[in-house]
Amino acid sequence: MPIHIEAEESEVADIVLLPGNPQRAKYMAENFLEDVELYNEYREMYGYTGKFNGIDVSIQTTGMGVPSISIILEELKMLGAETLIRVGTCGALTQDLDPADLIIAQSAATSGTTMNQLEEDLIIAPPADFELIHNLYQSALNLDMPVHVGEIVTSDYFYGKDDNYTEQLKKLSERGVLAAEMETAALYNIAAKYGLRAATVLTVSDHIFDQTRADKEKIQEGVDRMTDMVLDTVTTVFG
Repeated sequence: MPIHIEAEESEVADIVLLPGNPQRAKYMAENFLEDVELYNEYREMYGYTGKFNGIDVSIQTTGMGVPSISIILEELKMLGAETLIRVGTCGALTQDLDPADLIIAQSAATSGTTMNQLEEDLIIAPPADFELIHNLYQSALNLDMPVHVGEIVTSDYFYGKDDNYTEQLKKLSERGVLAAEMETAALYNIAAKYGLRAATVLTVSDHIFDQTRADKEKIQEGVDRMTDMVLDTVTTVFG
């Protein structure tokens, strides 16, 4: 049984949204769901289940980085979750992205983490679930939200190692990688391992190369956008 999510299987919905920040999980549950119940608060890994348009939805905090989200994902699998959607923030690798823009991640390269390495000379980069990202994109268009679809990179380095790391990110940017974050490669790999459905939606909070960060109000605008978009998709796919 799970150690870090102190819940029964019946308390967690089949569909789980995955913010990293516990305060964001609380905000999303209280402002977007009805009939909300808190099922976990151990280590402030807050978990909530409620309803959206009559559909059961859970919101589970993951914490930051591959090790933290991997623990949570393994335990959600134990609790019967089937559809996992990360909702987080990211640093843009291109000036074509504005603060609060939305990104739907088709796949995730890695920097610093071995998550995509199955064994020596065997690398895998599983994609998102096609039906999910197709409907997420349609929801964003229907809601008139700025949205981009493409590859991102999952990195173990928030502040970076050295100048060489920045050069690595520039090479990724030149090959069309849109943004950097810290969890999606783990989500897509663990979903592939168990045959689960997974997708990631991100909102731009920073521009990495010029080291600028949006203010809290702009980031909140992006969080609200992506939550509306994801829940609209949940209604379309599961309603």
